[in-house]
Amino acid sequence: MATIDKNDPPRPSEVDAFLEDIDFNLPSGFIEFFSAANGAEIVGADRYIVLWPLTDMIMLNSEYNVSLYAPGFFIFGSDGGDMAFAIKKESGYIYEMPFIGMGEEESFLISDSFNEFISKY
Repeated sequence: MATIDKNDPPRPSEVDAFLEDIDFNLPSGFIEFFSAANGAEIVGADRYIVLWPLTDMIMLNSEYNVSLYAPGFFIFGSDGGDMAFAIKKESGYIYEMPFIGMGEEESFLISDSFNEFISKY
């Protein structure tokens, strides 16, 4: 069973600002999780996940040039190394893709909801 080390929650105004800045639907369970924890680390038997702070996601997507290299995706975390976890904006489904060579052709579906994504680890 994985352990989840959650950061303190963001302020409600920070959650509202995030929701105003995005132009896509979030996967089921996403905003509930990030309203209670402004990011987290998940350590499983064979997996490590860093969920970025909600308050940093838009800036980090900009810094990684996600709109250029993986248009249609929004990254919300990583494995602490070379793999990113992203929402496909069109469907709200969660994908894994490499940071180097990021793009739809290199991505693969992990789950169709955030709760399912979390429960896998």
